[in-house]
Amino acid sequence: MRTSIQILPGIKAIGWVDCRRLPANVALSAICGMQVVILTDIHPIAFFDEPTCQCKTKKDGGGYEDTATLKFLTDRKLPRGAVLGFVVTDVNDKSYLLGSLESPHPTVESERRTGIPSGDAAGCEYEIRHVAIKSMVPCVI
Repeated sequence: MRTSIQILPGIKAIGWVDCRRLPANVALSAICGMQVVILTDIHPIAFFDEPTCQCKTKKDGGGYEDTATLKFLTDRKLPRGAVLGFVVTDVNDKSYLLGSLESPHPTVESERRTGIPSGDAAGCEYEIRHVAIKSMVPCVI
């Protein structure tokens, strides 16, 4: 089993999108080397501290499987009614999509923190995981 890990050099912006409004087969487009165009609203997420985004690729039998993980701390709760996808823009102005119209969709875990008076941040910590044949798809916004 062989794996490789890609970690973004620094995150400049994070936004959520409704996966039901994404184009079809974004993973297949990415495998073909095409960039995906996001033609829906991207709702910005204000974050603090240092968010991280990484994608681990694993060779499994005759194919590959990507696991993308995005972690960030924010002061707002994300909506619960929509099927959420995420667009991450790095400091080099390259954008990546975590999510797709088809299943599997990203899983969203949240943890509410109150922090301590000596300086720990308070807010909601989110961890988003997306497992697909291609995740962290390059996109144009």
